[in-house]
Amino acid sequence: MTAVDRRRAERLSRLLSLILRHRPEAFGLSLDPHGWAPVEALLEAVRRQRGWEDATAADLEAAVNLPGRRRFELRDGRMRALYGHSVPVQPEGAPQRPPEWLYHGTAPERVAAILSEGLRPGPRRFVHLSLTPLQAREVGLRHTPQPVVLTVLARRAHEAGIAFYRASGDLYLTDAVPPQFLLPPEGRPNEPVTPEPVRSAPR
Repeated sequence: MTAVDRRRAERLSRLLSLILRHRPEAFGLSLDPHGWAPVEALLEAVRRQRGWEDATAADLEAAVNLPGRRRFELRDGRMRALYGHSVPVQPEGAPQRPPEWLYHGTAPERVAAILSEGLRPGPRRFVHLSLTPLQAREVGLRHTPQPVVLTVLARRAHEAGIAFYRASGDLYLTDAVPPQFLLPPEGRPNEPVTPEPVRSAPR
C-alpha cells in the first residue's frame, strides 16, 4: 500500500467508523442486531459523501486491512465495525472464557471513581478491555497524555457470571465490570494467560 493509498484508507476508516459505530440512520442505513450492513447499501451511503463519489469495494477492503488493531470485518457481502459502538448492537458468537487478567487504560482522575463504582461503558455500548498492559496504555493515550492501567480479574468475573466477548485478536468486550474484579495500578500482574473459547456462559 502506497502512502497515498494508506491516507485514503485511513480517511475512509474514519467515515466508516461514524457510519457503522455511531450514526447509521443518518446515512440511510439500518444495521442488523450484530452491527452488519450490506456492502452495496454501505457503498451507496459512502458515495453520497463529498469526495467519495468514486468509492469501490476495494476501498472498503483497504480500510479493513489497515495495519494495527482490526476495526472492521467484511463477510458474505456484509460489513460491520468490530467494536466502539454507541448504537445498540450485540456481539456475534458465544461468550469466551477470558484470560486470567485483562487491562483497561484510563485517565488518572477517573481511577478513584472506577475502583469505587466499577467499569461502565459510558457513551459506548460495551467496556473495552485489552489483552496486555501495553495495549491498554496505547488505548488510554488516545484520551489522556498520562494513562493509568487498571487490571481486571477477568477469569474470576467470568466464573461469577459476567460475559466476555472477543472482538478482535487483542480486544475483549463486556457490559460492565463490578469493582470487586478490579485491581489498582500497583496490583497489576505482568503476564496474561492465553484465552480459551467456551461454548456458552451466563449473561
